[in-house]
Amino acid sequence: MRQNTIDTPIPKYNLIEKCHRSTLGIAAKANFTSLISCQRLGIEKKALALNFSPEMALRSGEPLEYTCEVLKCAEAEGGLSLTNDTRYDYYSIYGKPLPNVNSTCVPAAGMFFLLLKKRNFTQVQASCKEINGVLADVSSEQRTDALGQLLTSAGISAAYVGMWSKNDSVFYSNNDALDCTTYRAWAPGFPRRSTNMSCVVLTNSRMWKTVSCNVRYEALCELIPGGPYKRGSIFPTKPRNG
Repeated sequence: MRQNTIDTPIPKYNLIEKCHRSTLGIAAKANFTSLISCQRLGIEKKALALNFSPEMALRSGEPLEYTCEVLKCAEAEGGLSLTNDTRYDYYSIYGKPLPNVNSTCVPAAGMFFLLLKKRNFTQVQASCKEINGVLADVSSEQRTDALGQLLTSAGISAAYVGMWSKNDSVFYSNNDALDCTTYRAWAPGFPRRSTNMSCVVLTNSRMWKTVSCNVRYEALCELIPGGPYKRGSIFPTKPRNG
């Protein structure tokens, strides 16, 4: 049973909306004249989005102290933190609008979505794929802690994540052997090595447990960056009559 791999190339920042600025948390800011320099800062800080003031905007308005703001998180569908600001353009590594409900940001890691309908492992894999995602990678302390807190906030005891065992021995996370990382968050008495216990859930106590892949749980999806972006699609659309 293989999980869809999350490729990790250098992220591309897609132009989402001109003349808009996000007020989400800032990871770093600087005064650059080129977008490329701002994007490089974003890559260095593992920013999910950025605000950049193009040279044309600088000519037409008051000087800015910072022309580049790289952001910890990205706007979800609805663009609730986007404001009209002719001085800036807003960019995101997520070119497709992110689900607003049940989604959360882990700064420097990515955007995640909580599937609330309980399904077996194979079914939740397919459900994640339908929303342009994969089961979440929890192979770091930062991710395990943040996503465990998300489960606590949602009142969920455990959810499937992107980890499983192969041949009842080696555990894999996103097709990489867990042996390649040093971090572990196994609950006491786990992992249980058995053909019937080859999938993994994350608990709201921020621990991993092996379970049967046939048991139904909620699931944590990791949304995959990409594009292209259809202009205006981040904003809510008016419902059609009828």
